[in-house]
Amino acid sequence: MFRFITILFFLGALTPLHAAAVEENPDVSTNTQNNLSTPQNLSLNAFGQWIIGWGTGAEGARQRLDYIQREDVAIIKQKGTTLEMIRAWQQYYEQEAHNNLSNPTARYRARLMKRIAELW
Repeated sequence: MFRFITILFFLGALTPLHAAAVEENPDVSTNTQNNLSTPQNLSLNAFGQWIIGWGTGAEGARQRLDYIQREDVAIIKQKGTTLEMIRAWQQYYEQEAHNNLSNPTARYRARLMKRIAELW
């Protein structure tokens, strides 16, 4: 009783970001890299770029932070993200930014997740 998730393509790329078998009513799965949840067990890269839309590195996260709107958050919700996921990833990136001051990407991703939670 499994079905396959459609192979996702990012920005017209010819290689899939993620394909997996899940139960008929897929629940939130755990991302094994950080032991945090992502919709449909997406990798952190696929979650960040396909669902959150944070682009690449600190500059990509900063740009998304500058332009995110309530309508974007509605789409993030439709893709299976929960507020609990957003808050957990916010805490993760806040901790990462605190532990590694030379990681501006974590700082911007934490702020972005906080802004998404505010717009929720």
